[in-house]
Parts: sequence; C-alpha cells; structure tokens
Amino acid sequence: MAESGGAGRQEREEISLLAEELVQLSVKGSLVTPSGKPTLISTVWTEKLYNPESFKAQMKSIWKTKKKFEIQMAGQNLFLIEFDSEEDLELILEGRHWLFRKSLILFNRISQPMARGQIRLTSLPYWIRIGSCPPEVDKKDLLHAIRVTFGGGYQIEN
Repeated sequence: MAESGGAGRQEREEISLLAEELVQLSVKGSLVTPSGKPTLISTVWTEKLYNPESFKAQMKSIWKTKKKFEIQMAGQNLFLIEFDSEEDLELILEGRHWLFRKSLILFNRISQPMARGQIRLTSLPYWIRIGSCPPEVDKKDLLHAIRVTFGGGYQIEN
C-alpha cells in the first residue's frame, strides 16, 4: 500500500511561481498586500450579484489613464487596483463618483499590508448642490440638517 501525505517522505519538493502568481497569492491570505505601486482598494456598494470580470472590463474601458493599471480580486466584492502612475491614480480619485451598474464604487488608498477584516470602505466624498431657497429658510439650519443626515463636512459656495 502506498503512503500518502508528507509524513513518510525524506525529500522535499520545491515550488516555483511566476510573478503574476505571486501577486495573486498576496491577496489570498488574510492580508491584502500592495506591490509598492500606487494602489487603491475598492468595492462596489451593492447587494446585487455581479460578475467581477464584468466590473474589471467596464473600468478598463471607461478609465482613460495615460499608463496601464491592473485590477485583481482581493476578496468578495473587494478589488486591488494597481496603477503604473501616481498621476493616473489621482485622476481616478478626482473623477469620482464612479458607478458600476448604477452602484457607487468606493475607494481608499492602500500603501501597506492590511488585514481584510480591517478594511472599511464606508464613505465617499460627494457634492450636494442646493438651489435657491425661500427667504424664510435659514441656510445655517439647512446645512446643519444636511450634515446631521449625511455626516462629514460642508462648505458654502455663493
């Protein structure tokens, strides 16, 4: 009867991986580890099921970057997006809000390894434009109500 497993083996087998496979392995454990390139961690704010390959294809078709970028899965509904250029990463952040199938895409920069359980993508900078108000509405009260409802800071522009 043949032995299975490694208990009775004297020799060790070595495994070699391609660079692409190493990148994939870096996100399969409990840590999400960026490669050192400018990187975003991202999620689609939805409860609907979707094909992650469809997400990748759509982002690659609409993001007009000067250099290349790669999108890889870092967990369920979690993507690691690595850019060849810091300028391209900034361009994507400045272009927010991005949508995928009518759902917001949330981003955060990531530069160091981070446990997947510690990743919190819960907010997105957003502009709310308020048209003219009746004279009896106090703008300070209105802005306070908006801040309490949506959180974050606010700014008045005339």
